[in-house]
Amino acid sequence: MSVDASSESTTPRHPEDPVHPGLAAGAVSALDVFGQSLAATGPSIAIGGTIPAVYLTAGNGSLWSTAVGTVIALLVAWVVAQFARRAASAGSLYSYVSLGLGRGPAFVTGWGLVVGYVGIAAACLVGAAVYLGALLESAGLPATGTAAQLVLLVLATAAASVLPVRGVRLSTRFGIVVEAVSLLVILVALGAAVVHFGLRFDTGQFTAKGVDLNTVMLGAVLAVAVFVGFESAGSLGAESRDPFRAIPRAVIGTVLGAGVLYLVSTYVQVLGYGSAADLATSAAPLNELTRASGVGWLSPLLNAGIVVSAVACGSAGVNAAARSLYNLSREGVLPALLGRTHPVHRTPHLAVYLLGAASGLLPLVLIATGSGELEVYAWTAAFGTFGYLLAYLLVALALPLHLRRRREPVAAVAVVSVLAVLAIGYVTYKNLVPVPAWPVDVLPYAFAGIVLAGLGWYLALLRRDPDRARALGSRTISAHPSDTAEEQPA
Repeated sequence: MSVDASSESTTPRHPEDPVHPGLAAGAVSALDVFGQSLAATGPSIAIGGTIPAVYLTAGNGSLWSTAVGTVIALLVAWVVAQFARRAASAGSLYSYVSLGLGRGPAFVTGWGLVVGYVGIAAACLVGAAVYLGALLESAGLPATGTAAQLVLLVLATAAASVLPVRGVRLSTRFGIVVEAVSLLVILVALGAAVVHFGLRFDTGQFTAKGVDLNTVMLGAVLAVAVFVGFESAGSLGAESRDPFRAIPRAVIGTVLGAGVLYLVSTYVQVLGYGSAADLATSAAPLNELTRASGVGWLSPLLNAGIVVSAVACGSAGVNAAARSLYNLSREGVLPALLGRTHPVHRTPHLAVYLLGAASGLLPLVLIATGSGELEVYAWTAAFGTFGYLLAYLLVALALPLHLRRRREPVAAVAVVSVLAVLAIGYVTYKNLVPVPAWPVDVLPYAFAGIVLAGLGWYLALLRRDPDRARALGSRTISAHPSDTAEEQPA
């Protein structure tokens, strides 16, 4: 490995010191890298909540919606993997974008992705509080009122913040164990549904009976959301023992594995659900399916699994976002305080605490002021999704330009990148048109305002201290020591 030419030409703005020595290089195994992607994707939450939402939208076309969502996610994962084979950094996608589009788009990518991570983490924490409340209620403890939900939300936020500070290996392996156990319970529930309803060739699903193409594509917009977070493995580039192999494998493997799981789950769940109208009346559709299948005793286990999975998902989002802030700080773009690491655990603890607090505070205020928990879950998840879409779009645009500068073949890559850009553009368009009901209709503008404010910060820094601003993307490691020096695009 060698430091990219852009980092060699820039004096570090955040020197190492004995108290805050930086992240622990080489401390993260390939299993930990995979655990980060898995936990951030949150397949248990997706199967329990988002796939039923796809069914409410697409009905018999849900299987095709999930298939289209899987293809779109694979296109983006392939693009991310191409970068990950060539470069590694705690900055993940924004560092990749800096290699192709330059520093301004790179900052927009990093800032937008941090906002996305916070939004999705907030949604996960709300989900944890809701399901924990339901679990306690089933045990005879009143925990679904507003006051109780606020307390549970604070507890979930604390857990999701402490785990990343204690060490990346602890948080990633916690995510692996949690998801494995939770998915096992879900698979048992789906197996019971197959036994009860009978596994058959459902021609209605395969032909999308009664559903037009537009409806299938609307369902695909939701299906794409179940994959976001897979790219977060890239945030461990500075700590992984073998980032150029571990990260691409984790990114592609997570999407492939989750895609197969989602397709099977979609098929079985659609077999079991009676009608969209019945499903719409249920706050926990998967629990309804277990009761209908005669294994209602699984419901508490399902709720417990989703609670810990949601905490792990929120923790993984905070983990990835904190490393972006850490990297931007070490490059001198953000305040030096965010670049400090814990003297024992070697984690960006101050960035973790800041982002954990932000993830919990947003839903806390909304719920305290009278909004329903499920509404807040939907709002924060939708808000966060815009951050991912923006980052995915820019990294797809950056790849062909980066490879062209490296004098590598571009034609095949350009085809995949164009397909990814078109797919992301379509998903974004369908999130905006037709205009959704209030307050969802203002979320894109709120997100755009935050991104523009961050870009304004960076442009002001570029004018005030050009050397600091131009260090963005400098902490990137190249996989090819023989690469000739190349300047970053402006």
